[in-house]
Amino acid sequence: MQSDSACQRDRSPRHQIFTKLRISDSGSACPWDYTDICVFLICVVALGAFLQLAIPLHILPPHALRQPTALLQAIVLVWVILALYVTLKIRRGGAIWRALGWTLPSHRYLLGAMFAGVLWGRVVSLVAQSASPALSRHISWPLFALAVTLGPVAEESFFRGCLLPLVARTSGVPAAVILTALVFALFHQPPTLLQCACFAVSGILYGGLRAVSGSTTSAALMHCAYNLSLFACQRM
Repeated sequence: MQSDSACQRDRSPRHQIFTKLRISDSGSACPWDYTDICVFLICVVALGAFLQLAIPLHILPPHALRQPTALLQAIVLVWVILALYVTLKIRRGGAIWRALGWTLPSHRYLLGAMFAGVLWGRVVSLVAQSASPALSRHISWPLFALAVTLGPVAEESFFRGCLLPLVARTSGVPAAVILTALVFALFHQPPTLLQCACFAVSGILYGGLRAVSGSTTSAALMHCAYNLSLFACQRM
């Protein structure tokens, strides 16, 4: 009896951590479909059209979109987050944040996310310096604040919270992690193949963490730690 109970403990979910893929805590498929994604993207495109129109109407200065301020970027990020939430809330209802994976994961995932984010940020920084030693890209403190707060929240809500489980429903989790990582990389429009590869690998790491933890929170935390590590390496 004692050995049987020990075997049952070994097969319990907490002993399968880092091995069992879980897109959500409940294990159920996401309630949205690609139509919802299209509606959300229409909202994002509408904001872009408004910003373009705001320049000839002298609401925004001519260089506003080429060199956006931290305030404008914050407004765009808030719009993206609200557009995603409102779209899913109106069309599907229910607890949207939880459905998107914004739940508190195990402390192992929280610590692992922070450690992995800092480590990967350091690796990317070393690779970038070796490829272009003269390259210096110092960002301002307001932009840094966005990079460790609203930026990861908006991107992870869509890519790992919304898109990944939807793609996984038809293609499986491993393929969904890779496909969403590629979309994530292309979204950032990297100017070089090396930067594209770094974004893609980052997306795979975020997606993998989202899959094994069942929480978008852990992916966002790793994203924040990664951006923080890059900023610290620039200042060193």
